[in-house]
Amino acid sequence: MGKSTYYVSVLVVALLVWGGGGPSAPAQAQSPSMTSTTIAPAEEPHAAQQPMPTTALDPIIVTASKFEEPLSQVSNAVTVVTQEDIARRQTTDLFEQLREVPGFSFSQTGSRGATTSLFTRGGEADHNMILIDGVKVNRGGGSFKFGDMTTLGIGRIEVVRGPQSALYGSDAMSTVIQLLTPRGQGPARGTLSFRAGNPDTFEERLSISGGTALYGYNVAVGRVDSGGILPINNDYGSTTIASRFDLDPSDDLQFTTTLRYIDSRFHVTTSRGDILDRQGNGLDPQATSDNRRIILGPRVTYQPTVWWRHNLQLGLLYEWFTYRDPENGGVDCRDDDTATWNDCDGLGSLTINSEYRLSADYSSDFFLPVTLGVAPTFTLGGYVEDEHYNQKNGPRGSRNAQAFYSQLHLAWQETLFVTSGFRLDDAVTYGTHVSPRVSAALILPGLDTKLRGGYSQGIKAASFSQNIDTAFSRGDPDLEAEQSKSWEIGLDQPFSLGAFDTQVSLTYFSTEYKNLIAYTFAPAPAPNYVNVHRARSRGLEVGTSAVLPYGFSVRGSYTYLETKVLANAGNDGFGSFRQGGPLVRRPKHVASFTLNYAGERLNANFHLYIKGNVTERHGTLHDGYERADVALSYLLFEDRWGIRALTLEGKVMNLFDADYQEVLYFSSAETTFMTGFRAEF
Repeated sequence: MGKSTYYVSVLVVALLVWGGGGPSAPAQAQSPSMTSTTIAPAEEPHAAQQPMPTTALDPIIVTASKFEEPLSQVSNAVTVVTQEDIARRQTTDLFEQLREVPGFSFSQTGSRGATTSLFTRGGEADHNMILIDGVKVNRGGGSFKFGDMTTLGIGRIEVVRGPQSALYGSDAMSTVIQLLTPRGQGPARGTLSFRAGNPDTFEERLSISGGTALYGYNVAVGRVDSGGILPINNDYGSTTIASRFDLDPSDDLQFTTTLRYIDSRFHVTTSRGDILDRQGNGLDPQATSDNRRIILGPRVTYQPTVWWRHNLQLGLLYEWFTYRDPENGGVDCRDDDTATWNDCDGLGSLTINSEYRLSADYSSDFFLPVTLGVAPTFTLGGYVEDEHYNQKNGPRGSRNAQAFYSQLHLAWQETLFVTSGFRLDDAVTYGTHVSPRVSAALILPGLDTKLRGGYSQGIKAASFSQNIDTAFSRGDPDLEAEQSKSWEIGLDQPFSLGAFDTQVSLTYFSTEYKNLIAYTFAPAPAPNYVNVHRARSRGLEVGTSAVLPYGFSVRGSYTYLETKVLANAGNDGFGSFRQGGPLVRRPKHVASFTLNYAGERLNANFHLYIKGNVTERHGTLHDGYERADVALSYLLFEDRWGIRALTLEGKVMNLFDADYQEVLYFSSAETTFMTGFRAEF
């Protein structure tokens, strides 16, 4: 969907707002379902009126166990990002908000919209499962396009670190990230925002929401355009539509449907780094990459008794990808001996493929009677999925998988919490596999200290491009699944020092990986992908937050990470798996610090991100960097001229104009400015 369709969507949403959006009634108390109990109100908050949450708050989360439980009772390492966190930093790109999560390290190849990879606790970039309202949105094999995923319509983000395949199956080898869309509540209301800045960047958003005890609706449309940081062919544009619709015919029956549509285009100036291309063939003036995604998630929750609840989550992910690169002499090819990799044939490059997944996840939660002070919750579930991959000029692929999972959660007198379970997967790609998990948390009476620890295993299937032949490689249908084994111990400690309300979390983790898949230059007809690598990662995660006097609050995180390739069978994967060396692009040190001031009208946010040195391919050491961002918002007025609130916004990214390359040979943005407004009506 281009700009014209975007503006039509905005007009439709505006007409719905001014048409009243339906009758108003008191909002219904949120029902016990995955998509309703863990989210903030539908409207965006006034950043100036939202201090950071105090340690007294104990949010309810669902991702760790697939049912509602207070964060204080969860035995995993968990981070929760709220709508207020996003508003304070004025974050548009999802990955920028997630940089402050302990254990996370992102790498972006240059300008906005470019390839962006997440490495969690030393795992690979395709070891992270992403859920949107319970629907898995990774491509087959685990990869996920962070570059065009925005925060539009997101009311809450839950991050559970460590392997979670015992509940979620393939791809959940390092972490699970769930994005939750808020339910619309109360009278119809809307938000309109506009920001502009450099380089030729514009951001527009429009949302409406409302609801009664019977129904709820929340619809948002957003557009991002950026001129890029390179002199030619570096534009980026994306349109996102996010929505949620609820119908609750009774207290024990809820229907929810969420839909997200993303349409983006990125102008690909370089694939190996603009620093190198400026010195060699030059920047490409015409190559483009187009991507469209539809994510649909109908959900039904039915609880006929107080002790038994049924959950059915259906899912659809449909993704189209097109890459065009018209031939440019001297850039894509040369009429001399240096062009042996790409002869000048006048045709250029055109890649068109699509991929889709249909899935169904059913589970029963049994809330059993309390016995000897122990409250058991038993979960039984089943999962099926069907995946298809299409290439315009190449082989097609299809595969399916089925799974059964079981989990027992025991809570003893709000002091001891134990969770154990397993998942049995039966997949076309890797056969039958069992993924177990056990974890526990103990709250020390009188101290509120939570000690926690656990052991879990992860699994990840090969991607379609690794299983079948493509225009660029030969696949192997017999590749084994990648696997991980991990254990962790940690503690969470809230405490008060006078007017300071503080919380500190520490987690030590150790993970081993095997059957890691690597590319190899094998002569035809041998496949280009093989299972050869074993690796290890271990480290320490630190998270802290404090609410200070006079409206100030701070938050910080630090991660120390060590990685090592244990075996590569003589195949170093283009220098990515050097025997005895570290895994590439995994910094040993990552830290973030956020200072926020929330006054009656003014909110000021300072964020510092520090990324240490990394090892690139072939052992090349690449310098780290420090980047500071500032975001300001000022509430001009409330309840005037039909506007509930009008707020001025502005932010500066890379405040001190740090000169750095997040990925070797790819330039990063200099100081950029954005300013605009947000009107709530």
